[in-house]
Amino acid sequence: MIGQSLIISFFTAVWAKFIHYFNHSVTGRWLGSFSQFFVKVWRGSGFFNLLHGETWLERGFEGSKVGGFLGRFIAFKPKTANSVIISAVASFCDGLPHVPLRSFGIFFVLAGGIPAVATFATVGYLTPFFAAVAALGVPLLLLNRSPAQLYGGSFVLQKAFGFYFITPEMLEAKETHHHIPLFALLGAGLGTVGFFAGLMPFVLAAGGIVGGLLILHRVEVGIFATAFFAPILPTMFILGLIALTTLSFAAKWLISGKATLKITYTDVFVMLFAILIAFSVTISFNPANSAPSAGVYVLFITFYFVVKNTMATKGKLLALTAVLATSGLVVAAFGIWQRVTGNFVMTAAWLDADMFGTATARIYSTLENPNVLGGYLIFAAIIAFAMIYYYRDWLHKLVALGIFGAAGLCMVFTHSRGAWLGLIFAAAVFALMRDRRLVVLGLLGLIAAPFLIPPDILQRFLSIGDLADTSTSYRVSIWLGAVDMLRVFWPIGIGQGVENFNFIYNLYAYNAVFTQHSHNLYLQIMIYFGIGGFGLFLLIMGGFFKGLFRCANRGSLEVKTLAAALAAGMAGFLVKGFTDNVWYNFRVLAFFWIIMALAAGIANLKGEIANEKV
Repeated sequence: MIGQSLIISFFTAVWAKFIHYFNHSVTGRWLGSFSQFFVKVWRGSGFFNLLHGETWLERGFEGSKVGGFLGRFIAFKPKTANSVIISAVASFCDGLPHVPLRSFGIFFVLAGGIPAVATFATVGYLTPFFAAVAALGVPLLLLNRSPAQLYGGSFVLQKAFGFYFITPEMLEAKETHHHIPLFALLGAGLGTVGFFAGLMPFVLAAGGIVGGLLILHRVEVGIFATAFFAPILPTMFILGLIALTTLSFAAKWLISGKATLKITYTDVFVMLFAILIAFSVTISFNPANSAPSAGVYVLFITFYFVVKNTMATKGKLLALTAVLATSGLVVAAFGIWQRVTGNFVMTAAWLDADMFGTATARIYSTLENPNVLGGYLIFAAIIAFAMIYYYRDWLHKLVALGIFGAAGLCMVFTHSRGAWLGLIFAAAVFALMRDRRLVVLGLLGLIAAPFLIPPDILQRFLSIGDLADTSTSYRVSIWLGAVDMLRVFWPIGIGQGVENFNFIYNLYAYNAVFTQHSHNLYLQIMIYFGIGGFGLFLLIMGGFFKGLFRCANRGSLEVKTLAAALAAGMAGFLVKGFTDNVWYNFRVLAFFWIIMALAAGIANLKGEIANEKV
């Protein structure tokens, strides 16, 4: 077992000795006193008390008229009769882990075999994809055990699923049903679609039917799928996934009563923000351009309420975090692959060739822009680092370490200076919130950095603020034009939409610098939604950090560490927001609201839940 490994035990003992001697050295005592001084100042500050204490707004919300109205509204449940069809589908989906693999094998053999054989018989050509689907089902025909039985008896599967906090105890023993006629009918129907309609309709039909049924049955499936695919697949796919998941939650809340909805005072600010976004369409110069963007924003905010109310236990929240980390690994690995193979296209506007040369490559992975990728990787890296802390199994710790390493390396390859600053700031916040020993390591790292960092990376980082760099001067010119816009439009903003922004910004552009956004999150929010929108954004972020700061000092190891990681990641993300409009990419915006919901779910955990076993 890895936890009993002599090598692991040896290095653990060596590290413990190193920490012991360092803490008792002159340097260690000096750095410890230095750290304690700042902690004392921080804990005695009014801002600390504001974050940790209970405000009059929190105390009065539940007893207020607004709180009472919202409480009555969300408690409303129309009486409806149970549907036989819905009950049958729910029973079938619940029993899938206990269906023998032989039944799945029949489904795959028919789904792939029918179009493969029919195509070969008619045109003499064997479609590799359909043949592979059929071949996948052949070995499954020989297995009469269910996935739950295989999982319960497999050490490898238990370790793999344990990373997502799925334990054998969660799969309660149920009566086995083969459902062979049903699986054969589904496979034959899908195979017929593949033969007559082709490969793409086959894939869409398979994914749509299977995924749609699972999401409509379990809201969690849609949330996990959205969290995983948000930074990977196109925006339209993510919007469809979110819409279907939201529909599933609404159906369970309004019809079956199986979903609950809890509203906090921070959620009121979120709802007001969504209302303001919708209102911004009416004051836009080009409502037709503003409406689609506003609709996306409102849908993402609606999804925030779905996630925070569905992920209501510590186990679900930790599982969602593991899914986010896995997605981050995929994105980071693809970015590293781009850098190693050179299989990507770099835009000249991303780098000043005169200052840094033409050899410097900036990768963007699945997110189309290195700055967007850098902002996303701030969260991926900090979350993975937190998982190293709270996983109990050494194998899971090593996996988390691998994800952290991949995210960090990919971050370097983005050459995004704003993202580097954000990650450094996030690391400092996490160290102060969770483990002040990391402050010592961080200071030692800063001292050693000039000797260890490659010259091109160091030159790029030290160029921050250098107006000789065209990208820096470009941003400054944009900011000056954006500030001039705000002098006129600060009361209510101009409304959303790239075309809407371009039309008005061009009247204020400096040095003929044109752009699709202000390259600053805070300027962009005020330009779109006015001072009211900016104020609501600050209130929302205040509620976000307040909830996490409280959780970082109570509850289980997992809750405290994850709360610190989310607060640190958001702090770094907001620092990145000073140099870029981090909401410009819709997929990153969806990821942002998932993080917001994850934090709200943690803040809503009760003390007894926070300390329970996963």
